[in-house]
Amino acid sequence: MGVARAGAWIAALGAVGLVAGCGVEGTPAPVITPNQQPDRSGVFAYRTEGELVVVRGAETLRASGNFGYSAAPVNFTRDGAFAFAVETASKTLVALSVDNGSVTRTECDCTDAVALRDAVVGWWREPGQIMSQDLAGTTPAEPERDIVLPDSPSPLSGGNWDGARLVAATDEYVLLARSESRGLWWEKNHLYAIGSDAILPLGRVPGIDSELSAAAGPDGHTFVLAGTTARSSSCGIGFVATIDVRSNAVSDLPSVPGECSTVYNPRWSGDNVISVAVRKWADVAGATSTVDRLRSAAQGWAPVAEQPVIDMLARSEQTVIQVVGGEPLAARDTPQGVLVVEKGGARSELATDVVSLGSPI
Repeated sequence: MGVARAGAWIAALGAVGLVAGCGVEGTPAPVITPNQQPDRSGVFAYRTEGELVVVRGAETLRASGNFGYSAAPVNFTRDGAFAFAVETASKTLVALSVDNGSVTRTECDCTDAVALRDAVVGWWREPGQIMSQDLAGTTPAEPERDIVLPDSPSPLSGGNWDGARLVAATDEYVLLARSESRGLWWEKNHLYAIGSDAILPLGRVPGIDSELSAAAGPDGHTFVLAGTTARSSSCGIGFVATIDVRSNAVSDLPSVPGECSTVYNPRWSGDNVISVAVRKWADVAGATSTVDRLRSAAQGWAPVAEQPVIDMLARSEQTVIQVVGGEPLAARDTPQGVLVVEKGGARSELATDVVSLGSPI
């Protein structure tokens, strides 16, 4: 059974709100509406396996970190004042100030963190708390809200609950993925949308068996989901869908190319274009893989650039920031490339071994 459709969870909505608030009367909901934001349109950030870097005009600000195999994008706080990423091994949040280059390291015991409001970031702490930290202040991380997750409308499919994480956030909702695992090569993800008034149990999205990532859409209540449909331990098929958490309506996007593939690092731009990084390989022993970033198009998917790129930010008609891919790589290596900035017809290389990009909202 897949994601519960609208009628199922709307009928239970009142009960869900009571369950979520049981024993914590008066507990404040996470406030995720940003204040007026300064213009940081020229700022962007990139990440390698060992460094988080903010580019501000001709100046670069750097923070060392052990980000390992993660291909996750660089995130920014809602006010654009801090770039942040999570170290995979130490589960430490690393934040870098756009204004003065100061570095904040917080042992979050998390694998993912999201921007909540202003300079506040949040993450999940077991067994049931949204933790938050204001990177602009000096107060340590503290509980933002106690959460009792209601039952998922999708039954367990032979696995056990294995933790949860916050995967995306908007002004209205925080999207949480609760993992179901059998300790093998796949995992299921049961989704919840946490709003100010209620927790919406969305269930499992058919088609995503592992490697779930998500990004917010421009309307505040729709998200793009990316992951892999399982075939075997060596081969899956990349899967992309959108979900409207208010109605729990899921819309599958066209299949991505490749015999075996996975998709990650989704983005949903303000002009309503969805793009994802697509990694594909042949289902044979020792096969290498290639990576390209594709965008949704009328007839399926189309490359975002004339040459294969791992990541790309289009800042204006005159400025494009790309991580250009190199030679084919081993199927499980982290894709890396050369950071190239094209501006007014001029092309310059800024860095090598770059994994991902990010920019303020």
